[in-house]
Amino acid sequence: MTWNIWHGGREDGDKVGPQRVVEIIKQSKADVIAMQETYGSGEWISEQLGFHFHPRGTNVSIFSRYPVLEDVSVFEEFKCVGAILGLPGGRKLAFYSIWLPYNKEIWEEGTRNVKDLESMKSACEASRKDLATMWALIQQRLSDSKYDGIPIVIAGDFNSMSHLDYIEPFQEQFDGVVLDWPTSRILTDAKFRDSWRETHPEVERKKDRTWTPRFPKQQQDRIDFIYYRGDCLEARDSVIIDEHPQGFPSDHAAVVTEFSCNKESEMQKLRVVSYNIKHGLGNDGRLDLKRTASLLNNLSADFIGIQEVDNKVQRSGGVDQAQTLGKSLQMHSAFGSFMDYQGGQYGLGILSKYPILRSHEIRLPTGDEPRVALACKVQLPDQREVVVVNLHLDWVEDDKCRFMQAETL
Repeated sequence: MTWNIWHGGREDGDKVGPQRVVEIIKQSKADVIAMQETYGSGEWISEQLGFHFHPRGTNVSIFSRYPVLEDVSVFEEFKCVGAILGLPGGRKLAFYSIWLPYNKEIWEEGTRNVKDLESMKSACEASRKDLATMWALIQQRLSDSKYDGIPIVIAGDFNSMSHLDYIEPFQEQFDGVVLDWPTSRILTDAKFRDSWRETHPEVERKKDRTWTPRFPKQQQDRIDFIYYRGDCLEARDSVIIDEHPQGFPSDHAAVVTEFSCNKESEMQKLRVVSYNIKHGLGNDGRLDLKRTASLLNNLSADFIGIQEVDNKVQRSGGVDQAQTLGKSLQMHSAFGSFMDYQGGQYGLGILSKYPILRSHEIRLPTGDEPRVALACKVQLPDQREVVVVNLHLDWVEDDKCRFMQAETL
């Protein structure tokens, strides 16, 4: 969990506020909390939780169900606290709670000029500057070989938005603004994953926002993040908590991510995605391949199997959709044709982060329409080769057709 509890959680009362903070944390079942604006409430909260408490200064702190083995804090004590936590099974985690500043207010009603993008970026420049320095110091602090292989989580109040949110396919949700926010780029460029966007790849501004309902007239942005990096960590689910039966105690929502923690393996882990893109046609009836690319980009896949793909077909603008998506995602592409259609071909494709050595169509028994499976031999960075196969079995009422297609494959 990461949570800015707002003035120690005391905005609604010195006793009732912190008590609600404790109730929300208990209900969330969080094991580790990155807290901001702790402001004197930390020791009492940790006692109620029965957690280890690791503060630094008055603002940022860490609460952990697991023991704190070592302090690895960097930068200013008001803005960053870090610890090596001892997880079950002898595993370790480097965990940081951070708070970043901003230059000027752009969330309150009437303070944002959406036609001046440079002004919007400059309002959050302080967060970019501090995070850049902070990340450089974290790398230096964890450079000793004894920290090799330990996953890292950096969570907190970033006071800046994300480049994963303000993208062209969803610009209508952001007053038409498309903006590559530089603060969020720092950690994603360093191969960190944004746990919320990882588990919720489609942008939904109202659902994503981490301001609470206490301020409905504010710009509803996502400014609280959990970033993680490490082969043994995988985000499984994320929720935003912004309600309490007697009144939510903070101006920020709490963000909670559930991770699976697998033992490290010498084998390279590969992420595979399968997505029927319906030739880029959304449920809203709008043909928008850029929207499809944006969703796929947020999934950080090594291989993507796409179905219902057009290749120079009239209905989808005559473009090679597999190739277009590949270029947009900086992935290699291959296409397999089911049949000729509207001046082009209709079929399926494979997108690969790694070079495709060769591709091959496997003709399958025909049902309502022709079908093929597409097989690609791909070379991994360690020179090993893997075969990736994508297929789209036919939809017919009689399962015998699908059984025949599967048996042929």
